[in-house]
Amino acid sequence: MTKSSLIGLLMLVSGASVAQDDLLSLIDDKKDEGPKKVYATFKTVRIGNVQTIETVKKKHLDFRIAHRFGNLYNSDLKNPINETFQSFIGFDNVNDVRMSLDYGLTDNITLGIGRSKMNKLVDGTIKWKILQQNSDFSMPISLAFFSSVGYSHAPMATIYNGIVRDFKTNEAHRFNYFTQLIIACKATDWLSVELLPGYMYRNFIKENINPNNKAYDENGYATIGIGGRVKLTKRLSFIGDYVANLSKFYQNNPNAFNPLSLGFEIETGGHVFSLFCTNASGLVENNFIPYTTDTWTKGQVKFGFCISRTFAL
Repeated sequence: MTKSSLIGLLMLVSGASVAQDDLLSLIDDKKDEGPKKVYATFKTVRIGNVQTIETVKKKHLDFRIAHRFGNLYNSDLKNPINETFQSFIGFDNVNDVRMSLDYGLTDNITLGIGRSKMNKLVDGTIKWKILQQNSDFSMPISLAFFSSVGYSHAPMATIYNGIVRDFKTNEAHRFNYFTQLIIACKATDWLSVELLPGYMYRNFIKENINPNNKAYDENGYATIGIGGRVKLTKRLSFIGDYVANLSKFYQNNPNAFNPLSLGFEIETGGHVFSLFCTNASGLVENNFIPYTTDTWTKGQVKFGFCISRTFAL
């Protein structure tokens, strides 16, 4: 064998050895990867009314504008059909408008601030994603903690309207609080669901009574919510959520109801549009959970939508 042939043979053997090592390395790397984290359980931070498990990405700012119009129909009115046309199916009557900013402090912690027309409420929020679901369901759920503090800057005369005030004005009466756990699961590529146990507390309430069971309204009480998203096409999803107030005051109460929303979510590049109907007038938990006074059974349903845009900072 010539010298050049020997050198060529050695180079061929060496190359084959290196290639084999590289292939083995790739196999070993795959073995070490482990289960992947599940992302995009939901496409935005809210479904219709309620929060989702999603947080804003680190150093990103999510700007949202949400609207809640008047009733599409109301069977309690003397001439409901006429009112529907006169109000242009509720678009002339704006119940609530909210603008908010949510900032990703980390990928798992979001801080937010917003202002709502209803009750002139300014709110500050925090959402902390504690656990994240795995693709092999070794961790079957994602878990987040959400908390909101609301401050109403409405005139004191409005806050105390309708009651005999035989006590001193108290600035603390303007505050309310809501705390919630968000338990979510992306069951399949097209189905995401979540369970939302929570607790509502208001520093000041009016002495209202349920005429059916004689239960009084309470400052603090537990809530339980559910929500879901069903993917219909690549960019279109059906969404819905419901929150039940567990206080006896809300059980079979003809003047207070649990909020329900149903609608659609549309993705258009950098925007996510949520278009839905709900019986809730408020846009934030501190408003829509305790102060929903309309019901789907009477057609007292409002159209609502939200536009969100995220900016990288």
